[in-house]
Amino acid sequence: MTSCMATDHELRLSQGTRALSRFGPRPAAALLTVALLASAACDDGTSKDSTIVPNGMPFAEMFHLVQVITPEQTPEAPIALISGASWDGGRLAIADGSEGNAKLFDGGRSLIATVGRQGEGPGEFRSARLPQLRDGQLYMADGRLGRVSVWTGGGDLEREIDFRFGFVSDFAVLPDGRLVFAGLGFADSAAAMGVYADDGAPLMHGLYTTNVLPSDADPSVPWGNLRQTSFAVSNDTAWAVSTISDSIWVVPLNRDALEPESYRLAIPGYVAPAAPESPLRSIEDLMEWGNSFHGAARPVASSELLAIPFVQGVLNNGDPTILVMRDKNGDWYALSDPPPVIAAHANQLLVIHNPLGDPVELAVYEKRPAA
Repeated sequence: MTSCMATDHELRLSQGTRALSRFGPRPAAALLTVALLASAACDDGTSKDSTIVPNGMPFAEMFHLVQVITPEQTPEAPIALISGASWDGGRLAIADGSEGNAKLFDGGRSLIATVGRQGEGPGEFRSARLPQLRDGQLYMADGRLGRVSVWTGGGDLEREIDFRFGFVSDFAVLPDGRLVFAGLGFADSAAAMGVYADDGAPLMHGLYTTNVLPSDADPSVPWGNLRQTSFAVSNDTAWAVSTISDSIWVVPLNRDALEPESYRLAIPGYVAPAAPESPLRSIEDLMEWGNSFHGAARPVASSELLAIPFVQGVLNNGDPTILVMRDKNGDWYALSDPPPVIAAHANQLLVIHNPLGDPVELAVYEKRPAA
């Protein structure tokens, strides 16, 4: 079976859009190189079980602003480019792709520590992204170095865990210490997810997402080479999406094998991708084409909420955005005009409040009680 190709990139929003700011554009040159390659065929290995039809409404109807917060920032420790965040309702970890480090904040948003720096030595990063707070520790997955670094709550390097399977598009730490990755290069070359022990030993892999397209999409190149898988974990379940797809995969993580169920999302206002009208010969061609359809960006989840941004301008995570939500009752919604969501806890979302501002301001939105 042939593996699909992909490129490493960070969760970012497009320059020149409402959500510009702290999420910069994806590396379009790398994506363009991939787009111009011949598409690889991958067996998705799943069937579509049913269709989910979210209820459309404005974001403000479901969530209300609770608090605006400004994490401590200094000239020596700025927040330049948010490439990932983790929030437990109090402490906050922000990975900074520009600075090549991660910053830990306490519940009052005072800076506890700045961890790591650019490099390849112990405690250094080539790709500072995908932070995870778990049991007082900070985990950082670096796909380029093939390792997870574990830091104490005070910002001291505790240990490093090696993994060697290639491209990493998402990462989570489970309560029992197991590590879950999305990406490419697992023992099964077509698998998009792998679960590892806390020492880096592989346990299982599966989830075949790379050849699943929206029902209205033209099955032409370059779809196969522009997709990657992201996921969020809630209550022992991973909810996975693929960049150019309107499907969602529900993956229980408390079993001995990955056995996903897949569903279509019938999203109000969703624009399915069409094949490029002309060959993609430049970065400008690629960006213009990417702005013509919606695609899935990295989801976030808590014990009560699942939030999946679908962005028109998927190649640079731009605007406009539809935020697909699932609440604790299992009801689905498609929220229009949402802010840039970076994390979730309980019934709250953490968002970027001033995408164009300096210093960075964040805001907490809480789900309104059911009428």
